[in-house]
Amino acid sequence: MAEPSARPRRIVRDVAAAVGLAEGERGVDAVIATLARLEPVSIRRVSRATELPVPIVASVCGELRKRAVVAEERPARLTDAGRALFAHGELSLPSSAACRRCGGRSVVISDELHAVVRDVARLARAAPPPRLELDQCHCTVETKIRRVLALHAAGALVGKRVLLLGDDDLVSLAIASVVREFGSETTIARLVALDVDERILALVREGLAAAPFPWVCVEHDLRVRLPEELVGGFDTIVTDPPYTIPAVRLFLSRAAEALAGAGDVFLSFGSKRPGAARLAQQAITEHGLVIRSLTRDFNEYVGAGVIGGTSHLYHLTASEETRPLVGEFPGALYTADA
Repeated sequence: MAEPSARPRRIVRDVAAAVGLAEGERGVDAVIATLARLEPVSIRRVSRATELPVPIVASVCGELRKRAVVAEERPARLTDAGRALFAHGELSLPSSAACRRCGGRSVVISDELHAVVRDVARLARAAPPPRLELDQCHCTVETKIRRVLALHAAGALVGKRVLLLGDDDLVSLAIASVVREFGSETTIARLVALDVDERILALVREGLAAAPFPWVCVEHDLRVRLPEELVGGFDTIVTDPPYTIPAVRLFLSRAAEALAGAGDVFLSFGSKRPGAARLAQQAITEHGLVIRSLTRDFNEYVGAGVIGGTSHLYHLTASEETRPLVGEFPGALYTADA
């Protein structure tokens, strides 16, 4: 994340100490980010969003009121001074992405996003044909945008350093389109798109040329460990690995390498092979990652008969036990290899 100014960090540090928060500054950051995203919002809803107990959230908000960051009114909201300190780059999306009639995907593409849909559809039409030997299968335009909305709803987008471990789905371009429409140059601290396919990276470079935030494209085969400059440098990882369990383990290891201690991983995986779900979830826990949510059939693909045209979206969070387990990887990775 971009280097924060001294006063906001001092407030966060003092509030964490005053509450005696076991999660430390990260817990206070989560409460403030949720307030900025959902205000006005009840303490109970903030508790659900941050996975912190209601009394703890109430105590954090009480300490933030003493420092004129949270207003006295209920439901909870930031003061003008609080927004100036903590809400830089917040997306001014027209409405909540949550919807009860969304096919179980938790987010819906509202009418106000039609311009983004058209823009992403235009970019997607320029995508090169999928390389089946790499298990490439392009997700639909709607899925690309839903992934961005899911990141935002989880508090894993604004102000974050985002790494795409593979981007043949062009999620980086969907992020750029949403930010151009609803955000600013401070919405994303940094975005890196990493892929083994130079054709994909050429299209991503062209599409990100006018992006308002810092970005870079990196050609890299994940069977080799990450470049040193990417290790420990990210808050949010997005990945849709090949449809094999070895690929899940490899990509999770690279995600663990890339995380800056705490952070979020959004893993798309939907292999229908017997036992694949159990083995994928076993790989998740072995890497010290925690499943915060699992949205079945969140992703839709053009084709993708091998996974039934859909895959699930796992929202994972790091723990103190998160660690990479795979070093150099010489074995079979893709479906065709197996």
